Amino acid sequence: MVKFKGRKTIGYLPDINEKKIQVAWQLNFSIVMIVILSITVVGFISFRMISQSILNNTKQSAIQLVKQTSKNVETILGNLDDLALTISRDNDLSELVAQLNSTKDEHEKADCIRKIENILNNYAVNRSDIADIVVVTNSMEYITSGQQRPNILKDVSTYHVVQLAKNSGKKSAWIGTYTSDSDTTFASAGAYGQVVSLVKGIYTPTSLSSHGMLIINYKESCLFDLISSIKVGNGGKIYMVNSSGNFIMNQYNRALNEDFSQTDFANFINDAIIQENGSIMKKIEGKEHLVTFCNIKEVKGTVLGWRIILLKPVASITSAITNVGTKIFYLGLIGVTFGFIFSILLVRRYSFSVDKEYSEKHSIMMEQERLASLGQLIGGIAHNFKTPIMSISGGLEALKDLASEYDSSIDDASVTDKDHHEIAEEMREWVKKIRPYCSYMSDIISAVKGQAVNCNESSVESFTVSDLAKRVQILMNHELKKYQCHLETDMRTSELTEIKGEINNLVQVLNNLVSNSIEAYNGVPGKIDLVFDKKMSNLEITVRDFGSGIPEKVKNKLLKEMITTKGEKGTGIGLYMSYSTIKGKFAGTMSVESEEGKGTSIIITIPLKKK
Repeated sequence: MVKFKGRKTIGYLPDINEKKIQVAWQLNFSIVMIVILSITVVGFISFRMISQSILNNTKQSAIQLVKQTSKNVETILGNLDDLALTISRDNDLSELVAQLNSTKDEHEKADCIRKIENILNNYAVNRSDIADIVVVTNSMEYITSGQQRPNILKDVSTYHVVQLAKNSGKKSAWIGTYTSDSDTTFASAGAYGQVVSLVKGIYTPTSLSSHGMLIINYKESCLFDLISSIKVGNGGKIYMVNSSGNFIMNQYNRALNEDFSQTDFANFINDAIIQENGSIMKKIEGKEHLVTFCNIKEVKGTVLGWRIILLKPVASITSAITNVGTKIFYLGLIGVTFGFIFSILLVRRYSFSVDKEYSEKHSIMMEQERLASLGQLIGGIAHNFKTPIMSISGGLEALKDLASEYDSSIDDASVTDKDHHEIAEEMREWVKKIRPYCSYMSDIISAVKGQAVNCNESSVESFTVSDLAKRVQILMNHELKKYQCHLETDMRTSELTEIKGEINNLVQVLNNLVSNSIEAYNGVPGKIDLVFDKKMSNLEITVRDFGSGIPEKVKNKLLKEMITTKGEKGTGIGLYMSYSTIKGKFAGTMSVESEEGKGTSIIITIPLKKK
């Protein structure tokens, strides 16, 4: 019995172990397959979610980019409009044009043309962005700035810009990019001879009818430099088109400027007209694209109808994450453990890549915001200089008369020494009157020159609160007067209090806050307080207005994300950038106190320089 049992037990053990091993393998294989399948499904869903998140981030980034580009273009065109308005309202110019239309005398005509050329050259000097400035009279005289003279044998009415301006029937009109058929403009415009033109009517103060047209020809190459400097990434391309689908700027083939796109590219123009700003998904030449656009409807009252359009292939945006997903799938077949490890590492790696790309684009947008603000600032320089220049001019005329009087009295025996001294005293009085205006102009130039510095290239130095307040007052003077707002500086600490850091950075922050306070009054005159106070070892700067205030739901998000209360006109970059500057470059803090309907206070706290 014993031997029998022994033989039976030993004989069955291999079969039992083999079955156990088979069951274990089957169970393990089933578990592995379930885990791999689960990982595959979860991985597929996860990567789809990540791809969608990247696509959404890219979409928001693209919207901000085209908005900022539109603002930059609008600022440049606005400056050209300011120049055109100044020239068209020049009384000397309009009188000469009216005289040229009415005179029959050839010598008088030649004299008028020469004087008009001198006026145009004075306005065009040092403007490398302008090909030339042209006056076309009602009698079809074509007068241009520069050294070259137009072809007198050519019929002026056949010029492209003249025909379009006449057909528009408007007092002011923009003519999109075209190759100039004027010899003088073509020669000055650059390699392609292309320009963008602004046309305005010329009127005398006593006449309601136009005596001719003023044409400012802006070089296409300057527009090219602006658009081509934008880094879109992900195989994207950026264009500028008008409402008819013609290219205003095709930086990839500039010969196509002013031509209509012959590809599917033009098909979404109608969508862009319906939805002026935003982003849509569109198939172009069989490939899915993210199409982002922003419409510039008008510039200072003159209809424009240009659109900035950014195209990004969806495949190029999500290709990296798709490739990563494929790799993880094959790694999962090798081993569950390694699959988990690699998926985590790769997701982290890609998240870092996304964050880095977003950070770079965010830095570009902040710098473009500074440049746009600088462009608006420069627009007010002419207004700041107008009064001192006129006063200095008047003083110089008085000095000129006194010098002539003094010179003629030298050999006059009836003029006594006392008379000479009186003339000299009058001359000294005029010099005293001129000197403050020169000092004022010098202060404006110093302030604006400081703001032209790239704020990312900061240097460590110190400045006083007096210097800071003075620069803010000078730089914001034009905008404050324009909107009838009063900036009251309350100095509750010593004017010699020193702040450690780069003054231009803090000036830009305060300018932005004061500009926000002006907008809070919605065009109504108001008061803005700029308070400097010392709290222990910190300097507290408060910008306070009594305007519309900030809604509670928006206030809770301020300084945490780019959010705006200005609707389509705002990007939310300005305040967020200001907070980043205070925190990163001055080791300070910023807080917001606001009540809707009663006003807003922005408080900046900065550690003072240790002596």
